[in-house]
Amino acid sequence: MTDNDAQPAAAPGPDVPEGKPAKAHEHFVSPGAESTRELREMARRRREAEEKLQHHLQEAHHLHDAREKPAAGKSAPEKPPAD
Repeated sequence: MTDNDAQPAAAPGPDVPEGKPAKAHEHFVSPGAESTRELREMARRRREAEEKLQHHLQEAHHLHDAREKPAAGKSAPEKPPAD
């Protein structure tokens, strides 16, 4: 498409001042930019989920260690000596 093929701008209506466009245009997001944004959002959510999982695993590990230490600290009952 060349510059000559472009459509001329429409004249503003009676209720629109001359210096302003007839209507506000929404920002166009190209499909490539949209898919990139979606991929970045998915990657961000995945990182957050991995961090949360690591945090939960560390908490579970610490709780497990805390429960094991008292049991490991107790001495097992001694067996009577065999004759």
